[in-house]
Amino acid sequence: MIHLSRFPLMLLLVFCLNSESCQGSVESFVGRNIKLPCIYESPAEEEFNVYWRDEDDLVVLDIKKNSPDTKYQDEKYQGRVFSFPEEYKKGNFSILMTNLQKNDTGTYECYVKTVSYRRIVDLTVSDRPAERKTDPPSGGAAGLKELPLVVLSALCLLLCF
Repeated sequence: MIHLSRFPLMLLLVFCLNSESCQGSVESFVGRNIKLPCIYESPAEEEFNVYWRDEDDLVVLDIKKNSPDTKYQDEKYQGRVFSFPEEYKKGNFSILMTNLQKNDTGTYECYVKTVSYRRIVDLTVSDRPAERKTDPPSGGAAGLKELPLVVLSALCLLLCF
């Protein structure tokens, strides 16, 4: 039984887990690789045409009839953007962008034409981070990055039991 006092927390948790805005941004550094997500729940036997475009409407990658097509790919992305054909049957049309450059920062759109599904991903590419010291941080700040995961886990425990 769900207590009414927990209901707003549950709504927030469900909204966050189901919302595109929770997964719409990715960050990386110059020279690294990153996966831009585009996952649509689809029947395995369907044939899809998927179009990846950047904010300038340049062709990042096309997937036509379940096969990557680089014929019209912009030269900026040639040899740097790849997909995962073995994942298409699962509805995974994510791409891997390699050797990131600062000018790769921007908004990318994945459009699955057959079902009119759009996935927007904002990519931020920063200069390489400075080398970190291996000394543990002082003042109890060590676990701050893990805090959201801990909070979500605790909410799940509260809501599920």
